[in-house]
Amino acid sequence: MTRSPNAEDFLLAAKRSEINSLNHLMLSSEMVITISDLIHELQKERGLSNSILVSEGKRLVTEHSEAITVTDTALLNFQNTLNSLDLEDCGSSTTRLYNSLAYALHALEGLPTIRASIASGRLTAPDNTKFFNHLIAGLLAVIFEAADVSNDPDITRLLVALFNFLQGKEYAGQERAWGVIGFTTGAFSNNTREQIKALQDAQQHCFEIFSEFSTILPAAKLRQLEAEEAAFELQRMRQLIARFRSGDSLPTTIGEVWYQAATARIDSMLEIAYQITNELAQLCQSKVARAEDELQQHQEHLITLASYEEPPMSALTAMNKQGKDYTVNLSRGVHIKLAGSIYELVQRQSEHLRQVSEELENAKQTLNERKLIEKAKGILMSTQNVSEEDAYKQLRQAAMDRNKRIIDIAENIISVASMLKTS
Repeated sequence: MTRSPNAEDFLLAAKRSEINSLNHLMLSSEMVITISDLIHELQKERGLSNSILVSEGKRLVTEHSEAITVTDTALLNFQNTLNSLDLEDCGSSTTRLYNSLAYALHALEGLPTIRASIASGRLTAPDNTKFFNHLIAGLLAVIFEAADVSNDPDITRLLVALFNFLQGKEYAGQERAWGVIGFTTGAFSNNTREQIKALQDAQQHCFEIFSEFSTILPAAKLRQLEAEEAAFELQRMRQLIARFRSGDSLPTTIGEVWYQAATARIDSMLEIAYQITNELAQLCQSKVARAEDELQQHQEHLITLASYEEPPMSALTAMNKQGKDYTVNLSRGVHIKLAGSIYELVQRQSEHLRQVSEELENAKQTLNERKLIEKAKGILMSTQNVSEEDAYKQLRQAAMDRNKRIIDIAENIISVASMLKTS
């Protein structure tokens, strides 16, 4: 007759489940690390391809060719990490993550066509920028969903920090791309200047969230980066853009100066991203090792206690432990020390899970806020027929006008849309 599982079996199964979850997180984190590298190379390729398009193939051609080779290597590394994912072992928790991966991979399939259009000059710089923006946004969405799937608060905090840092870095890359267009043509339209200012504000917002969730060293490195001379040089050129008026003219050679200054800053950001991803990898490994040690200790402890010779107890036994009374239902032949040990382990595991749940809820609050902001942007895009960038501008402007947070405006939009839908 098959024995029914008992408390001991489920206790050990719970620890094994924790280990399996951590192993999945470790694989996701490895994928996130390669995505970080790929995003960096795509950002560089975007800026260089804009320079080629605006200059009609006269500037940074060699650098662009070299960048494509490096991007392809980063893409191959990313695709290799996908091979480690078990697509048969999936559940509802991975639905959004895998959907984001499908979207990102589909967008990447269009990269060769875009490159061919760049080579033939059949693409405008704004359209090129939009393609790369959406491609990188898809990859960032994978990191976001990896953080949302995580059920470990420490890993979640690092993933939230990484996502916001890379999002801020992407806004810096977009600022570089639009700046290249303006400086290379020698003029900035009002719309481009507003776009660049919005990107600067968005960077600051992302880096503030990053600093809240980051560990000490990466946050300190970012503060140091923003205090360096290169950052001040970039700020001086930002002021040129802000002061530009219709009819003014700028030397087109400034385009390369702007690109180099912006690139120096973004390359330094890559070092910070490496610091975060290294910490993430180490944290995942240490979490798995610790959980495996705890599982082994549980097994050894229960085996030792089960081997004690002790007379069987009655069906209902009262036990006193550290001044606290509690009762445990025991069947005949079950040792009181073994039952007490299981009780203690279950209590310890329950307390651990309670703390984890509270910490996880706090860590995921910023992810939930971003979901609401994205939902509000979607409502504005569909009801007002505007682009994603313009939808975010409206949210940001409304928050500034009413002296509120963007999340507050987003919640109001969602609430009004919901009322209109049900009325």
